[in-house]
Amino acid sequence: MHQLRTGLRKQLLTVAIANICASTLLAPAALAQGTTAPTAGNDDVTDTLPTVQVTGEFLRGASTENTGSYTSSRVTIGKREQSIKEIPQSVSVITRERMNDQGMTSLIDAMKYTTGIQTTRYGGNTAAFSSRGFDMGVLLLDGSPIEGFGYTDTSAFDTALFDRIEVLRGPTGILQGTGQPSGTINMVRKRAQDGFGFNASLMAGSWDTYRGVIDATGALNSDGSVRGRFVTVYDDRGSFIDHVEHQRSTGYGTLEFDVTENTTISLGAIYQSGEATPNLGLPAFADGRLLDVSRSTFLGSTIDERKERLERYFVELEHSLENGTTFNLSVNSLYRHTNNLQSSASNTFVDPSTGSVEVFPWRGIGTRKDRSLEASLHTPFQLLGQDSIVSFGASHRRNDSDSSHLWAEPQTLPRNAYTPDHSTPETDSHFIPTFSTEASDQQSSVYTQANLGVNERLSILLGGQLTWWETTPKHAPENGFKIDNEFTPYAGFIYDLTPDIAAYTSYTSIFQPQSNWDANGDILQPRTGDQVEFGVKGEHLNGQLNWHTAIFRINDENRAVNDPDTPGASLAAGKARSQGFEAEISGNLLPRWDISAGYAYTDTEFVRDPANEGLALSPETPKHSFNLWSRYRFSDTLNQGWRVGAGINAVSSTHARRGDIVWEQGGYTLLSAQVGYRFNESLDLSLNGNNLTDKKYYSRISGNTRNRYYGDPRNVMVTMQYNF
Repeated sequence: MHQLRTGLRKQLLTVAIANICASTLLAPAALAQGTTAPTAGNDDVTDTLPTVQVTGEFLRGASTENTGSYTSSRVTIGKREQSIKEIPQSVSVITRERMNDQGMTSLIDAMKYTTGIQTTRYGGNTAAFSSRGFDMGVLLLDGSPIEGFGYTDTSAFDTALFDRIEVLRGPTGILQGTGQPSGTINMVRKRAQDGFGFNASLMAGSWDTYRGVIDATGALNSDGSVRGRFVTVYDDRGSFIDHVEHQRSTGYGTLEFDVTENTTISLGAIYQSGEATPNLGLPAFADGRLLDVSRSTFLGSTIDERKERLERYFVELEHSLENGTTFNLSVNSLYRHTNNLQSSASNTFVDPSTGSVEVFPWRGIGTRKDRSLEASLHTPFQLLGQDSIVSFGASHRRNDSDSSHLWAEPQTLPRNAYTPDHSTPETDSHFIPTFSTEASDQQSSVYTQANLGVNERLSILLGGQLTWWETTPKHAPENGFKIDNEFTPYAGFIYDLTPDIAAYTSYTSIFQPQSNWDANGDILQPRTGDQVEFGVKGEHLNGQLNWHTAIFRINDENRAVNDPDTPGASLAAGKARSQGFEAEISGNLLPRWDISAGYAYTDTEFVRDPANEGLALSPETPKHSFNLWSRYRFSDTLNQGWRVGAGINAVSSTHARRGDIVWEQGGYTLLSAQVGYRFNESLDLSLNGNNLTDKKYYSRISGNTRNRYYGDPRNVMVTMQYNF
């Protein structure tokens, strides 16, 4: 591990020096562009011009960088940039300012503070996310789907790369094709700017946490038609859990070329690598009690390690016409590799009298290659004298995955949950290949979507996607199957109650292929998720304050259940339901006061399932959750002065079930705070504290014999940022 840290630090130093050199070269050009030389006669003209006071609306695109805001009224999650009021579903935006203020360095951090989103951690920086009771198995990066993040895959990208994170809740079949009716997360990269900018930040905090970020952008030629951006991150931190630590190095570079006034090509790459100690959590007692041990308890081995590498390459083209029509084309490639050696509790519970439990060491190696090609066309037009827009698009994705698992010999080792000994045989010769999988998935789709203005107040949204999906196991292609011509409809109505407030209703859907077989040897038809949502959205102060409320019901049908007449076979006869209410507000309440707050009520149930009927579909989803972060600045300017922030995260009780055994975590409330001082427009210093009352709680409980995790104890972080 020490060699890894040394190597990564050398890599960071090398890239950092390169970036500083690049920024130094960019500075003169940027300064030159920002300086206007006087011309003959300017003094005379200036003397004769009257003073004019210009007023206007607060307008900006979807970008949140350098706005100082906790909200954005525009997003790009719906295939094109549009107002949040134009999307008849619940949408949240985590801005760059909020990520900075709350110290969000990972997608996990951001989702913990997002309305209605549950985060399931698996140790280190890996996690899975869920919304409205369903797993979010697909993420978007600049609108392009990425599958497979979570427990057995690589961690998500560092948030230093992002301008904002957009979250849409409910089925999103028209955006991602296949998936569960949960929603999607769109991570939006920082873009190259034509004005020079440089940011360096250092963080230090609890459990030997150290982090450095360098971010440089600017024009690469005199007229700004060629621009670049380079971001490097090094993150090295321990944990409140014994022996658990992780390091991560991230680099991002992009170039943009204005080929013509109406055509821009951008290309770039992201590289991320790291090593961590995997932690698969704690076991429990067989009588429904949870372990009450030190939060630092680790049942793995000192030789456990997780190595990962992630590479993303992209090329994008955007072309616009005089009538407002835009054409977008993107080509993306993502490579991920993981190599895990980890130990976790076996399929036995803890002996309450002695604390003894068995753990099994195992190794998992996985590689995944994702490639995608997407094209879209968006054309505005007039309908009945009203502004309307129609979109057309097509995409093709291919995902190749290869994974293997090796079990230890002997398969289990003794541990004591009260006084664990972390020793494990250290040679790979003790691991025996057990099984491997290698498969190729392909998905092609075409879609159309129209936003039709009926009159000054009413808009109708209609659309749908046609999808072809296929999976092929490479070692047994005869077991492959495909789904042809699966149609995913989309519809909505938006009615402007006032210029600032709109009511909406929508019907959205998605489908998910299943791998179960029926009694005839045929693959089951896909699961289908359908949602009806009603809501009201408000956009005030010209987009500086946004809010919404929504009620929803999701029906998840054709779920696989056991066929009572044919052992081993399944029927597509199951049904589950999720319903609830959400409310959120974000932005400027007063000129110095910013807020982001959200509440979610979620109720899930198995409606048709012989084994689970009437039980909660997602017992780990709290029925009630509330999050609040508020900041107050003592100065009228963003460039100097004190600020304070405070936050609350509260959830109701959750539980997990295994047969007749039920484990429960009671509700809890966490408090956080920040105090910061900006010396000038260049230098800023802040102190953040989380879980200020040092509440001891389980952030996740599960229905198996492991994977229970304590939440973070009280911790602090100091951050210094320098900009010019």
